[in-house]
Formats: sequence, C-alpha cells, structure tokens
Amino acid sequence: MFSERTVTDSGEVFHDGLMMPPHVPVMADEVTLFLADGKKEGLLVDGTAGVGGHLSRLLRALPGMEFLAVDRDPAAVSILRSRFGDETRVTVRHASYSEIPRILDEMRLGPASAALFDLGLSSLQLDDPSRGFSHRCDGPLDMRFDGTEGDTAARLVNGLPEKELADIIYRFGQEGRSRRIAEAIVRNRPVTGSRELADIVGSVVRGRPVKVLSRVFQALRIAVNDEMEQLDTLLGGLHLWTGPGARIAFITFHSLEDRRIKLLFRDDPSYRENSPRWLVPGEEEMERNSRARSARLRMGIRT
Repeated sequence: MFSERTVTDSGEVFHDGLMMPPHVPVMADEVTLFLADGKKEGLLVDGTAGVGGHLSRLLRALPGMEFLAVDRDPAAVSILRSRFGDETRVTVRHASYSEIPRILDEMRLGPASAALFDLGLSSLQLDDPSRGFSHRCDGPLDMRFDGTEGDTAARLVNGLPEKELADIIYRFGQEGRSRRIAEAIVRNRPVTGSRELADIVGSVVRGRPVKVLSRVFQALRIAVNDEMEQLDTLLGGLHLWTGPGARIAFITFHSLEDRRIKLLFRDDPSYRENSPRWLVPGEEEMERNSRARSARLRMGIRT
C-alpha cells in the first residue's frame, strides 16, 4: 500500500505531508520541439506520463491537440488526475503502454499523430523508500510499478534458484560478476530490504561501487515488471495505432531498450529515422539534473 500523496496545481508532490523532491522531465525542450514540429491538431499519446512533467509542456505547446496520458503506476495516475482533472483535452488511463491499442479502440480514438515514451524511473518512484527502487535508501524490496499485481523483488531474490538469479543480473543488468553476486545473495537469504541487498552486493565488489549496485537493482526491476517483454509488445504494434507522419519519441536509459528502438527506426519500413536520429542532454542539464546523465532521446517518424 502506498503512502498518502497530494499534488498541487503546479505539480508539487507531497508525501505524507512532506514535499518530495520535484521530478524534472528529461530533455523537455528537445522533446517538445520534436513532437510539436508541424503539429496543430490530432492526438498525442504519452505512454509513460508519470507526474506530467513532459505533458504539461506539451499541453502549452500544442493548444489544438488532444492527449491520452497512460501510466502503469497507480500513484502516478492519481497525481495525473489531480493535476490535469480540469483539463478537458487530457484523458488519463491506468495501464501499461503495451495496452494502448486496446485503450484507443475502447475510446474510439486514433490514429495518434504523436507519441512519447520516457522509459526512465520518476522521482516519485526513486525517492520513495517504500517502493524499494533505489539502493541509496532502505525499504522493502518491492520494485513493482503497479503494487497491486505481480511478484515483488523480494520474491525473486529469496525464491529463485541461484542460476536463474544470476541470469537475471547478467541479462538485464549486464553485470559480469552476476554469478558471484547471486551466490552471495543466496548464501545470505532471507534478504528483507534494499539496504541489506546493497550490503550483500557490496561484500562481493569492494568499495560498493554505485555502478554495480545500479546494475543489480536495474536487473531486478526489469524482471519484476517484465519490462523488455512489455517494450517488445509496444514496438511490435506501434505501427497499428500511429498515423502517417506521426512523430514518435523515446527517452531511453540503458542499452537494452535503446538498441530495440534504434533497430525499429532504422530497419522497419513503417518508420524513418529523424535527423538527428538521437540526442543526449546538454552539459547544463546534466549538471542540473544528475538523473539525465544516461538518457538518450531517439526520434522516428511514421511513414
């Protein structure tokens, strides 16, 4: 169960009465410039709307367009409805982006003329210890985007055979010491919280390097939320609900998802790569927002 949250008209999020660090949308200027280019009306789908950082910018830039805001996280959906409930151009739905075709069909909307997918975690998720996404603070090993369904990270960490756990860390975290890490986890079961898991990983890699911890937590999160399968489903059906000339933007944060989108825009005749094909945040943005450092914006146009 998530803690109580409220949101102000300006998008400030309060967690149990305390204001949480604001979520800063990554490359908001670049995303808006690309998606708004030549667009005056139609439907824009934000498939990972979060707390509405990009959405609020796009609403201002595209006064003639309708918007479908989708998110898998019930906490984010609650904030979106509080923040944009009076905006008649915005429809909010609680769902994975892989379910967008069903939603558009039910609402008799589409085809979309623009789409955005920010594949990174939001501050709403990372800064809440009760979600277990971060190794920087202690909390239960949950890591589910939707806390109402599926297995938690704790179930995987404490229940999987050692080889399967190592395979997850290697496949989704691209961590070469996956076998040693998995062996240490199994030896120290049960693992009850994120800090305990971080300490176990730190016992294997001296100095507890942040990069290794990030890879292990990333791998577990991807497995818990079935992220690669969800992304493959989205990419496989994207051409069915986007119209000719639709502008499509993805913000990626690791090579597993980035490569999939690169190949889609490069090799699938349903799309052509934008020029430039991709962008990274500028130095000023990276200094201002450390979470933007690994981001890449990939852009394609529906043929």
